[in-house]
Amino acid sequence: VVFRQADFIENSVDNVERVLVEAGIVVAVILFLFLGNFRTTIISLTANPISLLVAVLVFKALGLTINTMTLGGLAIAIGELVDDAVVDVENIFRRLRENALRPEPLPVLAIVLSASTEVRSGIVYATAIIVLVFVPLFALSGIEGRLFAPLGIAYIVSILASLVTAITVTPVLCYYLLPRMKR
Repeated sequence: VVFRQADFIENSVDNVERVLVEAGIVVAVILFLFLGNFRTTIISLTANPISLLVAVLVFKALGLTINTMTLGGLAIAIGELVDDAVVDVENIFRRLRENALRPEPLPVLAIVLSASTEVRSGIVYATAIIVLVFVPLFALSGIEGRLFAPLGIAYIVSILASLVTAITVTPVLCYYLLPRMKR
C-alpha cells in the first residue's frame, strides 16, 4: 500500500461534508422539538441553505476554494445560522397569536413588521459580537494565519448572511406562512 496524500484529503473533505449533513439534521430535529411547530421550524431552517449558498458565492467572488478549513468553518457555523431566524420567528409567532386573541385584530403585515423590528437590534448586536470573536484569526501570521483565515472567512460570511436572511427573508416567510395556520 502506497501512501497517497490525495486519499487523505478526500477522506477529510468527505468527513467534514458528512458532519455538515449530520449537523443540519440535528439542528432541524432540535428546532422542531423546541419550537413545536412545523412551519416555524421550516422558516427558521431556510437560513441554513441561504447562508451556505451566499458563503459559497462569496468564496467564488474572492477566488477562495472550498477545502477542509472552509468546510470546517461552515460546520462550526451550521447550528448558529438559524439563531437569528429563530429569534425573529418566535417573536413574530407569539405576536400573531396575541393578535388573533384581540377583539379587533390588527393587520398581519403590521404585526409582522413590528415584531420583527422589535428584536432586530438585539439580533444585529448579537451577530456583531459573534463576528468580532473571530476577527483575531486574521491577525495570525505565518502558517497559522494562512491555515485559519479561510475558516474565519467561511464562518463570518455565513453568519452575516444568516443575519441578512433573518431580517429580510424570515419576516416575509412569516407573513405568508404563519397567519394561515389552523389554530
